[in-house]
Parts: sequence; structure tokens; C-alpha cells
Amino acid sequence: MPPPAQHEEFDAADGEASKYAEHAPKLAEFLCSFHSDDLRHILLHPESTLHFPLVIDFAELLDFDPGLAKILYNDPKGFLPDFDSAAQRAQSEVLCILKKCEALGNPDEPRPSAVQKGFVHVRVNVCGSPLEFPESSPSIGKVRVKHRGILLTLKGTVIRSGGVKMIEGKRWYQCRKCNCRFRCYPELEAGNRITLPASCPSMSSKGCQSASFQLIGDSITCHDYQEIKIQESVQLLDVGSIPRSMPVILMDDLVDLVKAGDDVIVTGILSAKWSSDVKDVRCNLDPMFIANYVRRTNELKSGIDIPEEIIKDFELFWAENRATPLEGRNKILKGICPQIFGLFTVKLAVALTLIGGVQHVDASGTKVRGEPHMLLVGDPGTGKSQFLKFAAKLSNRSVITTGLGSTSAGLTVTAVKDGVCESMTGQQYMKPWNNKQ
Repeated sequence: MPPPAQHEEFDAADGEASKYAEHAPKLAEFLCSFHSDDLRHILLHPESTLHFPLVIDFAELLDFDPGLAKILYNDPKGFLPDFDSAAQRAQSEVLCILKKCEALGNPDEPRPSAVQKGFVHVRVNVCGSPLEFPESSPSIGKVRVKHRGILLTLKGTVIRSGGVKMIEGKRWYQCRKCNCRFRCYPELEAGNRITLPASCPSMSSKGCQSASFQLIGDSITCHDYQEIKIQESVQLLDVGSIPRSMPVILMDDLVDLVKAGDDVIVTGILSAKWSSDVKDVRCNLDPMFIANYVRRTNELKSGIDIPEEIIKDFELFWAENRATPLEGRNKILKGICPQIFGLFTVKLAVALTLIGGVQHVDASGTKVRGEPHMLLVGDPGTGKSQFLKFAAKLSNRSVITTGLGSTSAGLTVTAVKDGVCESMTGQQYMKPWNNKQ
């Protein structure tokens, strides 16, 4: 069916999406002032269909305009879409400057063509801002209803990373009576279901009240989607406390950024999802964290440059112990979990497990892993947990879990539903440990 000659377009999303449109010029001014280089790189990128992140610092926005920063903190769900629209406006301004520079430059000199990108997402980094304080960045176990709807920051370790899926993000419908076209957005909290309006949202003076709509062909927009689960750090818990976890939703450019074992700082919006509709079973609201920005902290550990003096000390240490390398080894082992006296063999096993080995491939192509496993068995109070916690601190990527309350089979492997996607895919996965919540 061909589209009609005349039609009216209307955004039928939640009214919060255009609530702050009046701030778009100020937001575009902020982006052009502080992130013109980032916008220039985005415009010059050869791929125009990718999703591009535009990372801003909350501290800079707070200095630029405290009122805008306050709105972003109190209502990120309504403000961030307008921030993305402001990024498009800022792109247009930077693009005009680039074209003027091209006109004044040498026409024979080859230059990459700048094209405005349609998928630019503003990501908020709270590092160095007041949002890092405990009031705005609670531990996962202390997240409550009062934190819902604000710009929240959570810290933890990724204990599960799901596969990247495709999720529907937008649809266009058309009224059969007045030909008004409007957009509908799926509700992620309700299993990504689309709820059509009760009547036509046309803003015309006639006031069309039709409830008959048709889907416009090829109007569905999809996004990359991934679910991960983060768990609060065991080292920061009190004795006897069980670490809590939180499912986190990653979309578009955030997918596949982190893996299990990564220490992350996630900024986003706390929401809730309805459990699956089952007859005669009460529906519950489970917490869900929709991420806006993800930053790996263990990536900072691996990226630190070793100072020259430390390298010289290392070389000097082994130069002094070249004739007696075992004595040099023993000096290093004394620094492993120093709060526990003795247990030389256990410390040696921990060191060898952390260092690892070399993978071996035989003539038939069979790979034999080089990383050893270690099993500590002993009476209560002999320091097993201390060794494990110390090893986790030394390791760049680690996950500590507990087997409290699990069966012998449950500690090894369990089959569970795939979290948020349960109502959409019904998939199951094998969980390598039983994380008691």
C-alpha cells in the first residue's frame, strides 16, 4: 500500500522525551565547546551506520551549567534523549566549520569526507564528580527504591556475560483514518512489548479519535542488546555477608565491552522488569540496571607503565640471587599473604597458579592448557579464604564466589533462565557456579 500524499508525523513516546527540548541549544553549545575534537572524529569516520559514543564528564557539565547537571541527575531517562538530539545539532555546527575549512584549503589535497552520523549516544562519565560519593554511588546490596529514576553509579565485578542479541527499539504506525504517522517505543520493563495508544495521537484541530492503526513497512529499528550481571566486591563486605548482584542491560556501542572477571564502574538508570506472566502466579518487579556508560577499572591496572626504578630493582634482585635462585624465590614467597605465618608449600602453589604455564599442542593438534587449578582443603580457620582473597587482589581478572547453601552438583553447574530475555527468547545457559543471593 503506497503512503498517502499528505500525512502528519507525531512522536507517541512518553512525553518526557521532548520535555527538555528547550535546553538543546545550550547542550549543543556545551558539546561544541568541550568535545569538538570528538565530534570531528565522528564526522570523519568512514562508517556511517555504526553507533558512536560521545563520552562527557559530569564534572565539566556541572561547571558549565549546574542547572543542566541537576536535571541530568534527577531525570536521566527524560534528559538523555534530548542530549542525543543536541549531539546531532552539534554535529551540524561542526560539519559546517569543516566544510568551510575544506573550501579554503587546497582543492587538490585529498581529504576524508565528513558525513553526519545518525547514531551518536551521549555517555556520562562521573569520574571526579560528586556522583562518586556513597550517597550517589551505593554498593549493590544497598540499592533501594529511592535510587530509582536518578543517575546512579554501581561498582562491581562481572560474573556473567550473555550473548549479543538483537532487540526492537522503535516502530512507525499510521492511522487509517487521518493518515497520522507516529512512533511507538517498546517497554523494556515489560519484556519489550509495544503498547499502542488508545486513540490516534494526532494534534490536528479536528481531533481524530480513531483506534485503527497499521504498521508501516520497513519502519522497525533494531539495536544490539546484551545482558551482564555484576556482583559487589567480596573484599569490601563485612564478615559473613553474602555478595549481592544486579543484572545490567547494555545496548548499541556498549555491548561486548566487558567480560566475566572484569571490574567495572557502570553509570545508568535503575529500573524494574515484570516477571513472566504465569497463570495463578503473582507478578513481581525485579530490579534491572540500564547502563549509559561502562568503564573497566582492571584495564587501568594493565595499562600502567612500570617505572624505570622498579625495573632496575627487579634486575638487581635477580642479579644478586643469580647463583642461588631458590633463595630469591623464597624471598618472593614471603611476600605472598604475609599475614599468615609459614605454610610455605601453600604459598608456592598460589604463586604458581597465578603465574600459570605454557599451553602445549601435541602432534595431533590437541591443546593442553598451561594454567593449573588449585584445591585448598583444610580445617576452619587455617587461612584458606585469606589465600584466595590475596590471589584475587594480585590477579588482573578474578571472580570470588561462594558455595554456601548449594548442593554438590549445584556448586559445579546449574541450568538457569537467561534473565531479562527470558520472556523473549526462553533460552537457558549453564552457570559455572551457584551464586547464592
